[in-house]
Amino acid sequence: MEIDKLLENLAVISQILKTPSLTNQIDKDPEFGKKIKEFETLVEKVKLQHGDFSLSNEDLSKLLNELNLSIQEIDTYCDLNLQKLNFLENLRPFT
Repeated sequence: MEIDKLLENLAVISQILKTPSLTNQIDKDPEFGKKIKEFETLVEKVKLQHGDFSLSNEDLSKLLNELNLSIQEIDTYCDLNLQKLNFLENLRPFT
């Protein structure tokens, strides 16, 4: 498994989650903030595991599945918020 590449990708996701638009959303929605914190905790666990191979393959698999679920939850949350703006596509200028 390419843990280095995974960590690079997770770092990119973490940077995106720190953009002002999302940090403002975290302030407005504590549940979203909890999802972000859970993601960050799982990323830290992966980082710790990278230098220490004490986790069994089963435990590592479980950790990666949890990380995947966390990313899916964040993605779903963001998609739902984007859908709220779908009405904008129907706006037309007055002529």
